Amino acid sequence: MRNKVFIFFISALIPFISLSQEKEKGNSLLNKINPKSQGTDIGNILNDKKDEILEKQIDLLLKEIQKINKDFEDNFSNSVDQLLKENKNYLDELENEYRSKLKEEHEKISDLKKSVDEILKIKDLELRIVDKKIDEINKNLKNLSSDEFIKNFKKELKRQLEDFKNSTIESFEEQLNISVDTTKIG
Repeated sequence: MRNKVFIFFISALIPFISLSQEKEKGNSLLNKINPKSQGTDIGNILNDKKDEILEKQIDLLLKEIQKINKDFEDNFSNSVDQLLKENKNYLDELENEYRSKLKEEHEKISDLKKSVDEILKIKDLELRIVDKKIDEINKNLKNLSSDEFIKNFKKELKRQLEDFKNSTIESFEEQLNISVDTTKIG
């Protein structure tokens, strides 16, 4: 692109160089011809020709600059569009990956929360059972220390021993097929 611009400028300068040489020739011709009468007409003609050539060269230069500018804008716009498209695809991939990881983490957290809730339910149930047992133990301790409980306990123990003794004697009598007199035991 720089080479094109350089060649264009050189091609634009060549007519200016040839015009300046023609001007020198024209000036010398004008000096030989009567400078007072026709010199101004030829000078005007040469100046008009020079202005026309300059205008054409400037127009060509402006058109070439506009073309180069348009090509640059098109290339730049296409490059930016391509870059945006590539970055959008990359950003979309990142977003999808991020969403997927968020979903996985959310599921893990939900599972952990469920597990923690279950553990808390079990702990609460165990605490209730322990509280009931503590209440029962406290109640039994109160009962054990009361005179009424001790009396009842002794009666119950005596009854159980009597039942045990009778069942043992009956069992013994049945096995041996004998009768034991328990009235003399003492």
